[in-house]
Amino acid sequence: MSDRPLKELRKNLSPHFCLVPFTTIILEPDGKVGICRNKGDNFPIGHIKDRPFGDLWDIRNSPKAQKWRQEFLDNTPVICHHEVNYRKCHLEYGFNTLADHAELSAKQEGKILRLTANLNGQCNLRCPFCTVWQSPNGNYTEENFWGPARVSLFPYLKEIDMLGGEPFIQADTFKLIKEVSRLNPECQWFFTTNMAWSLSSKVEELLNLINIKILTVSIDSLVPETYGILRPPAKLSVILKNLEKVVNYNEKRKKPFKIAINSLFQKLNWQELPEIVRFTIKNNFALNPILLRIPESSSLLDYPESEKKKILDFYFEKIDSKDLKLITPIIIPLIEELTPIDKAYYYQMLRNY
Repeated sequence: MSDRPLKELRKNLSPHFCLVPFTTIILEPDGKVGICRNKGDNFPIGHIKDRPFGDLWDIRNSPKAQKWRQEFLDNTPVICHHEVNYRKCHLEYGFNTLADHAELSAKQEGKILRLTANLNGQCNLRCPFCTVWQSPNGNYTEENFWGPARVSLFPYLKEIDMLGGEPFIQADTFKLIKEVSRLNPECQWFFTTNMAWSLSSKVEELLNLINIKILTVSIDSLVPETYGILRPPAKLSVILKNLEKVVNYNEKRKKPFKIAINSLFQKLNWQELPEIVRFTIKNNFALNPILLRIPESSSLLDYPESEKKKILDFYFEKIDSKDLKLITPIIIPLIEELTPIDKAYYYQMLRNY
């Protein structure tokens, strides 16, 4: 793994190229197999129950998966057109750390480099924009996963990306830490968490076994009432206190990890984006702003053009020009939905900044 700047990692890649389909397998709570966390179970390439885990390479090289990779090799992404043009998730640092190791061919012959372990839907929150907490649990057994993975997967992984539900309330998360740290202590770990749990000495002991690269915390609002609506039944004060414990723990680690904030913006909280930007900068956190699209009725894209322009004007006014690059995943989709003359106007403003 490399700590080189993103620009250097991607120096031989086209601007629209995404490394994720060339590095990653994602396992969903219901047994679906995918290759991208942002596509999730909306774009599976197979199912864990279709064949033994040892044959995962057959799923990995399904016609659907190979077509996905070939589009990037041909520099004509169709499956990920929206993502590379508007969301730009392919430019997130965490998705490019394996640039030096990726096998850039439609058919993959080597080892799987990254496991996105969305093993269980178990979650302690009931977010209205999320259905993961309704997903199954316990589908990954000793026979269909753990046993074969000890031989064909765990020893060779370079990265593990832990999702959920909420990974820090799931027994499988801690089992995976114990298993992989024993077989592959150099593996790097990424976590996405709602932070609705308190760091204990037992959890610290387990985290001390692994090399954590980035811990991402989902915080969509810094207003307690709004946060409570978006992330029930959690309370913002508790989340921030738990985050403070993690920050203090991180300062004691021999090799600290990066802390990032995921924020999902929609009609209810779009005005908070400037404050979220300031919060992340003040605390030296990275920011991953995400534009809600489903349900459409809650999305900013559901607004008429006049309202979208007001939102853009608000962002250009309230966010420092040097920080506008942090929010392009929010403003570019809004600009793209405007009339040609307005689209040109806002893109020119963006270039001027």
